[in-house]
Amino acid sequence: MAQPPLAADDRGMEELLGVLRVSDQRELYERRIEKAEGAGQPVTALVRALGNLPGVTGLEALSASRRLVDLLTGARWHMIRQAREEGSSWSQVGSALGMSKQAAYDFYRRKLDQQDASADAEGNSSARSRAAQGSNANG
Repeated sequence: MAQPPLAADDRGMEELLGVLRVSDQRELYERRIEKAEGAGQPVTALVRALGNLPGVTGLEALSASRRLVDLLTGARWHMIRQAREEGSSWSQVGSALGMSKQAAYDFYRRKLDQQDASADAEGNSSARSRAAQGSNANG
């Protein structure tokens, strides 16, 4: 059975990070409670603290994580363009990303192709991005 399309998520990075922080805090309290119960220690304060946290389901945290990765991936692409415009080589870009220069170049090229596919309907300037790309990953 087909899944319904995901609703657009226009939350910013800070709000998405907040959801992930709460999810992480909830997980930590749950583990502490489990450990304390196993050791026969009182858990009232831990249960109270957990109850005071906003409710965040695993699915909500997963969705926030996906959206945050999307935002960061887009930001990475723009940062690569900026580094290239500032004169950084593909080797330097790859090193900053912890990957080979070819992998960095290929990532950028794929994102540029996606930008071209979504075309200038959004006012994107692929000419600037293509200039930052250069002719290949040599350098």
